[in-house]
Amino acid sequence: MSLINFPEPLKPNDNIAICAFSSGVDNHFQTRLDTVLNGLKSQGFKIIEGNSVRQNSSAKERALELMHFLSDDNIAAIMPPWGGELALDVLQYIDFNIVKTAKPKWLVGFSDVSTLACVLTSRCGWATLHTANLMQLHPNETDPNCVNVFHVLALTKGEQFEQVPSASYQTKLINYESDPDALFELTEPTQWKCLNYNDARKLEITGRLFGGCLDTLNLLLGSPYLDLHRFKQEYAPEGLVLFLENAELSPTAVARSLIALKLNGVLTDVNGIILGRSAIIDSPHKQIDYYQAIELALGKCIFPVLFDADIGHVAPNLNLINGASCTINADINEGKVIKASLSTKLC
Repeated sequence: MSLINFPEPLKPNDNIAICAFSSGVDNHFQTRLDTVLNGLKSQGFKIIEGNSVRQNSSAKERALELMHFLSDDNIAAIMPPWGGELALDVLQYIDFNIVKTAKPKWLVGFSDVSTLACVLTSRCGWATLHTANLMQLHPNETDPNCVNVFHVLALTKGEQFEQVPSASYQTKLINYESDPDALFELTEPTQWKCLNYNDARKLEITGRLFGGCLDTLNLLLGSPYLDLHRFKQEYAPEGLVLFLENAELSPTAVARSLIALKLNGVLTDVNGIILGRSAIIDSPHKQIDYYQAIELALGKCIFPVLFDADIGHVAPNLNLINGASCTINADINEGKVIKASLSTKLC
């Protein structure tokens, strides 16, 4: 069995590479970007901004820049400004055999960032952090999950931290063009739920965390880029806790994607699944909604399925380390999660 490679703790004076391997930041949003980068500098970090961040670049150009940062042992972390749509196109130009020999560095973010993050964890054994994107990390943001990003990045191997569900989540769309200093407005009460557990009981899920954005992972899982069965054999014989979030898939597409994972044998290595809140609840044709999609695809699974968790495009985001060991404890009553904690250890 191989060990997960955890990057060294992030500390002041470390170099953080800002690299847009999926989507860059056009002029309308650069005031926000500059505010966030100045916030990082005020914490003592040194910022190295790639050419891809503020200009259009081809997939090959973005990949070459990313490859440079991944291979540079002077870089401690890579923080894309946000996700995008076509990180998938970059993978063909990355030599993961070379990357595997480099010093691990943190890759931070969610959405299309996870397209690369999951491959890094699977192919190279690097731990990566699925969390709020850089553009959300305004220096005045007080959301505990955002504040804790840098606490998690500063942990050393062997350390442990605990998280609980948020009190509230975001429904209002944020426009960084009209309001570059916008902060989260978490107004709706959070309610995690559990599939197929309608009686009162205590639930425990253990395993190694792995996951990201369903929109792209459903295309990669089972491919040479993301062979989850091989990853489990090499790094996680104890089994996996799979977390997934939806960006743009309709409920029907969510159901298809989850069913495909099941048919492809991906779920045989899973001890439990955590699904994020979806920004898309209803189908355009009113066939099924998001919750019916989960029931249709996963209703007969023998492992626990938690959903409406703090993962993905409906803020806030938990800090989930791909490759870390975790234990989830939850009190369930009538399908609702009354109390929960997620304990994560860098081991």
